[in-house]
Amino acid sequence: MSGGDPFQFSAEPPPPPPNTALSWGLRIAGLIAIAVVSGLVWSYVTSDGDSADQAGVPTVEQTLPKTAGKYQFDPHPEVAKARTDTDCAKHAYGATREFLARPGLCTKVVQGLFTTTVENREILVSVGVLHFNSAKTAGELRALTDRDGTGNVNDLVRDKVISVPPLTALSGGGYAAQQNESVVVIVEADYAPVEGKATRTAADEPTLKAVCGDALRLALEIDAEA
Repeated sequence: MSGGDPFQFSAEPPPPPPNTALSWGLRIAGLIAIAVVSGLVWSYVTSDGDSADQAGVPTVEQTLPKTAGKYQFDPHPEVAKARTDTDCAKHAYGATREFLARPGLCTKVVQGLFTTTVENREILVSVGVLHFNSAKTAGELRALTDRDGTGNVNDLVRDKVISVPPLTALSGGGYAAQQNESVVVIVEADYAPVEGKATRTAADEPTLKAVCGDALRLALEIDAEA
């Protein structure tokens, strides 16, 4: 080799510092991608469940018993199906009858009769459902029947659909009423006679009142039959 400066190796330049902004950007993009994929999976699962419901699989609400409550009610053997009439006044008495006789107010009355047993004693339970032309009219009827001495809707004993002497009506026992917009439900109950004798006493009033309150739910059942 000829004389001169010796050959020198040049040092590699140091790597550039990491781009912090880019690193965080990639992390955020990754998290967004994971969220999108998770959302798609959830959407698939839930839409698949909806398809199952549409195919006829009942929901929790649909599988609940329609008549779940404190007491077990059974249709009276002589009145297996509810009775329906558009002449509401025909199935009432007293001032209630006069109110229902006004044209166009009450469009339909549905009457059912049930039995339940409390402490080995049979109770007859009457359920009446009245449909009105407005919620206002329904409220007026409800207020009327809640007062003493104003009459009421007939139960099926008073209507002479069944005969249970010496009882001529169930109106002397328990009572409950409820309004749902333009519909009024009225329930009356009394103990069934035993060997032709009435069995109700003043001490039975709390039980009859509780039975009537529980029986208000039967309105949905008999209205569906009408």
